[in-house]
Order: sequence, then structure tokens, then C-alpha cells
Amino acid sequence: MATSRQAYAAAVIVAAGKGERFGDGGKVLAMAADRPLLAWSLDAFANAASIRDIVIVAGEHTEEPIRELVVAEGWPGVSTIVLGGASRHESVARGIAAVDALHEVVLVHDAARPLIEAAHIDAAADAARDRGAAILATPVADTIKRVEGDAILETVPRSSLWAAQTPQAFRLEAYQALLRDLTDGHGDFTDDASIFEAFGKAVAIVPGSRLNLKVTHPEDLDLVDALLRARLHTTLTKGTR
Repeated sequence: MATSRQAYAAAVIVAAGKGERFGDGGKVLAMAADRPLLAWSLDAFANAASIRDIVIVAGEHTEEPIRELVVAEGWPGVSTIVLGGASRHESVARGIAAVDALHEVVLVHDAARPLIEAAHIDAAADAARDRGAAILATPVADTIKRVEGDAILETVPRSSLWAAQTPQAFRLEAYQALLRDLTDGHGDFTDDASIFEAFGKAVAIVPGSRLNLKVTHPEDLDLVDALLRARLHTTLTKGTR
């Protein structure tokens, strides 16, 4: 765990999804640059100065191999591995419940985003500590069309559109309070910031990186593999100068 400044945040890394297209082992255990996707995310959080504890949320199908991976690679910051629930929201809630109350901030990250960097983790954590809630995001670059069937209804102005990423960071006490108040009537949530939005809470945007890709489709894995190998090559080249 990095120690360049005081650590104050915990991370919940969600690795419970089945990702059927990637086989029985689970998407987060798919290999990129010769290591499981989850390993790259854990490296980044272990190197983030703001992080002092890591909770992994595993699925029934991934729990044992994830425990074996943690033992084999030895991330000292990983304190707990908990089983996820039937939905991402339930899995995150279980992860949040396992976070010690001594932490000021909690960050929620999808393990399928292995290109996250420690600097962006710290930026999101700092913003959440200052403002209550913050997410990494990037401005939408593509032209966005609203479609019905196979016909375009309208072109959506993109000047104010941002694509949300993870980690998403929140003051722990505030997030725990919202989870206690949450009812079925609040609807479905596609990310954690949506819960804060549903209660009228402001969420800050922290500029992220377009390289912080989420592996969703098989072709995404090929791209992430190439990017990770390029990053490793750059690091090794700098180290030999």
C-alpha cells in the first residue's frame, strides 16, 4: 500500500459478475497481458496513496479462484472477500457493509476496468472527501442518436454529456445512510452515483481517462491486452534508461 500521504479511504472492488461470454471462470479472471483482469485493478488500488483497505466482492463462481489469486500475489491491502448478491446493487451494498467505519471515503470500482491508474483513484477519493461524492468520467466524443426500432428520433446535444466510469467515490457515512433509506420505489440504478442523484445529492465529476475501458465484449479484452502490454513496455523502457 502506498504511503506518500495519509491513507483515508477504502475500496470496494466488484468482481461478482458472471460475464457469460468469457467462460465459466468469470470475466474478471479473464487473462490480459498474462494476468487476470482483477489483478491489474488490485495493483492500481494497492499503489494509490489514498487507499488503506480493499474489499473484494466475489461471486460464488469466482470466490475460490479470487482467494487463491490474492494469496498467490499477496496484496496486503486486501482485508476481506465477501460474496455478492443477485444484482450489482446488492453486491455493492454487501461490499459497503464490510467496510470499517473508520474510513472517511469509500470507492466502488468494477474489476473489469483493469486500466485504472492510481493517480485517478486518488483524484476521485480527494474529490469525494471534499465534496461528498465524485465519479471519474470523460466527455462524450461521439455523436449520440436517440433511436426507436431502427429509426433515428433525434440527435442528442453532447456538449453536456459525460460517460461515467469507475471508481466512483463517496463519503462512507453518507453512502451507508442512503443505503439504509433506499426502497424499491427508487427504481433501478446502473451505477452508484445514481443512488445519490435519486436522493437529490450533488455528485462531482473528476476528469478520467479514455483508456479506463470496461471489458464487456470479447473484442474489448483484445484491446485491453494490447494497452496493458504497451504500458508494461513503456515502464520497462523507462526503467532501463
